Amino acid sequence: MKVLHLISGGDGGGAKTHVITLLKRLMNEGINVELLCIMEGVFTEEAKKAGIPTKIIHQKKRYSLKPILEIKKYIAKGDYDIVHCHGARANYIAFFIKNSFNIPFITTLHSDYKLDFKDSIYKQAIFMPINAIALRKFDYILAVTKAFKNMLIERGFDEKKLKVIYNGINMQKEIKTLDKTEFLKQYNIPYNQDYLYVGIAARLQQVKGLKHFLEASKILLKDNKNIMFLIAGSGTLEDSMKSFIKDNHLQDNVKMLGFVSDINSFYNALDINVLTSYSESFPYALLEGARLKKATIATAVGGIPEMIKDNETGFLIKPHSSKEIAKKIDILLKDKNLMSSFGESFYKYAYDHFSDEKMAKTHIDIYKNILKETKK
Repeated sequence: MKVLHLISGGDGGGAKTHVITLLKRLMNEGINVELLCIMEGVFTEEAKKAGIPTKIIHQKKRYSLKPILEIKKYIAKGDYDIVHCHGARANYIAFFIKNSFNIPFITTLHSDYKLDFKDSIYKQAIFMPINAIALRKFDYILAVTKAFKNMLIERGFDEKKLKVIYNGINMQKEIKTLDKTEFLKQYNIPYNQDYLYVGIAARLQQVKGLKHFLEASKILLKDNKNIMFLIAGSGTLEDSMKSFIKDNHLQDNVKMLGFVSDINSFYNALDINVLTSYSESFPYALLEGARLKKATIATAVGGIPEMIKDNETGFLIKPHSSKEIAKKIDILLKDKNLMSSFGESFYKYAYDHFSDEKMAKTHIDIYKNILKETKK
């Protein structure tokens, strides 16, 4: 079986982790995979380092039609059984070339396509409708959560073309991390064993609900200065978040680290991993924290309730609730045994249900079923 994965190549976060993790594991399982990108960056560098066959056909202008003929020719020569797309730009390209081939085109839905361009009115008005149309042309859509599958059904998508596939992570690999003191020293942050370190790793965009993380820090720091809040990520909200921290005199206890390449060392430095998103799919930010046995507090959106059992493997909270975030952090602050229990139980649950091996085998089963159904 030969499968071509088409993605922009400029992706970061969960989509990057998902594709690289998946392709590495599919190769281990004997599947012939290739990666086709339309730009170079951190994603393509990591893919090449992972030994994934990677081809780049540059599309310098967003949604330009010029490279599409070249991509079409490349696919025609490749003798692929399936073309598997990821993301809006790949979906857009597939929309124009799909009918030229007698093989199934599928896509993975990593996020709610109606929210992908929410931070830009222009992109929201132009690119979101294009992606929405393109999605309906695929032979199959792999939704990374049951919640996403149900969302698509409610929006009129054909249920027979929808399949669920959870993200996976290598839970068996030994993770190399810096010592907490050494990692924090890189950011001029002292490590104090009497402090509680609370962190969030996310793009600095509205959909991640970061203002509630900051507001929760303000609430807690009124009565307890032994908490350090760490924010890993970059994005459009960086300046406004820095202003909030300065205006509320939180500089000593709230630190913005910017983009963190050594994300495992970041999670290792935490006591509590937080995610405050308004919308999510099946976030790797939680799986990466679970792998290091971190107590977790996350909003009950998207596929997160399929990952975390409230009060058993972590705390689930409503979105848009700064007070609830502060309340749950305070509970864990006062109950270190519960904090440890959450970390251990989430690790065990993720190990059993969300491994990269299980993700790859589920994909292979889906690929085989799609090829059978297509032949029929």
